Amino acid sequence: MQFVRLFWRGQLQRDTLLLLAGQTFYKLSGIALLMVLSRRLPAEQIGVFFFASSFAESFLTVASFHLNPVLVRRVAVAPEEASSHLAPLLGFRLLSSGLYLLWVTIAGLVFARTVWGVIVVVALFTLFDNIYFTFGALFIALGKTIYNVSIGVVIQSVFLLLFLFGMWWAPSLEMVVATNFVRSLCLAVAAGYVTHRWLCPLWVSWDKSLIKEGMPFFFLNLFILLRERVDTLLLGFLTNYDTVGYYQLAFRVIFASLFIPMVVNSVLFPRFAAHGLSSDNRRLLFYGISFLFGLGLLGSGIVFFYAVPISALFYGALADTVAPLLRVMALLFPLSFLHPFLSSILQGLYQEARVLRVVIFSVGVSFLAHGTLIPLFGAYGAIYARLLSDAVGIGILGWCLWRLYKQKSPRSRKGTEPSSPATNLD
Repeated sequence: MQFVRLFWRGQLQRDTLLLLAGQTFYKLSGIALLMVLSRRLPAEQIGVFFFASSFAESFLTVASFHLNPVLVRRVAVAPEEASSHLAPLLGFRLLSSGLYLLWVTIAGLVFARTVWGVIVVVALFTLFDNIYFTFGALFIALGKTIYNVSIGVVIQSVFLLLFLFGMWWAPSLEMVVATNFVRSLCLAVAAGYVTHRWLCPLWVSWDKSLIKEGMPFFFLNLFILLRERVDTLLLGFLTNYDTVGYYQLAFRVIFASLFIPMVVNSVLFPRFAAHGLSSDNRRLLFYGISFLFGLGLLGSGIVFFYAVPISALFYGALADTVAPLLRVMALLFPLSFLHPFLSSILQGLYQEARVLRVVIFSVGVSFLAHGTLIPLFGAYGAIYARLLSDAVGIGILGWCLWRLYKQKSPRSRKGTEPSSPATNLD
């Protein structure tokens, strides 16, 4: 109960409630979209869409360089200079966006020629989404979370209506891609307009120090993206797009719940960055691990025993194939909750270099496990491999955190600026 009461006190109360409400709306609307997709499109087209999304997102670090945490850190120190802090990031995005689209286009032609056109358009709306996240990070740094949530909820609501009408009028993969493109473009344009109109003028400059400061986050985010996308990509290369579709439909149930550890990380990260492993934070660490692990076990139990009715509700005629996958995938809940939490806490304790080494190792384990198990067990092999790689990552992160926990002075780099968790701002 002490852990839960943290959400209802202090200056973080309003932002926490706003973020929680916004994320809940996004996840519920995402589930509704999946229900429509599973009833209006064949599994192969669903698989192509998710494969193209994973393919495009695998190159996204080239576009963003994961500089949003650097922007937040600078703006939080000097909010009156927000415009001058944002300008070099916008200048970098002008250059990096073209490189990102070029790389995705070439890679699509080389590795996935049959779905190259879909990959290019998906890359475009993925890029606009990421630009919106940059403005969203600025809103949070300036204490304007209401702007971030309001823009997202309004445009997501309009997108839902447009998507539902499009899938009723002409259900197709092209309609899914087109409506997502309109949504992401509107998000980026609306965020830019609100920023320029009410917060700070937009202009472009160049600053090498921005890139230098963001290098650790660049590599950390790069390997996190690889770790999160390897299952879908290898399924697409080693099996077929039907299998990718069924796997992703099952995984969407897990993915829809991940906003819970994200909100927890957003609330606890500043406390650990400011006070380290103080006596209060040690208790919060224990409560946080217990809360997320217990909630994960509860989610596992519910999804495991009710996989058939959940699949029937969400996926209609595809439920017979999705339900067995979902039942096995239910084991991922506690691991998917704990992994980002432990990573975020370690970054709050100035251990991003150590987290990076763990992520690199877990990526290697993930590639090896998926490459071995997918040919043997198909989509089930991808689930087994993800369970293995997540368990290995949690084990090493937990060991690193335990070593710090036993020390009297938990910070290894005193006097440095706290780093922002990679999962919270992009």
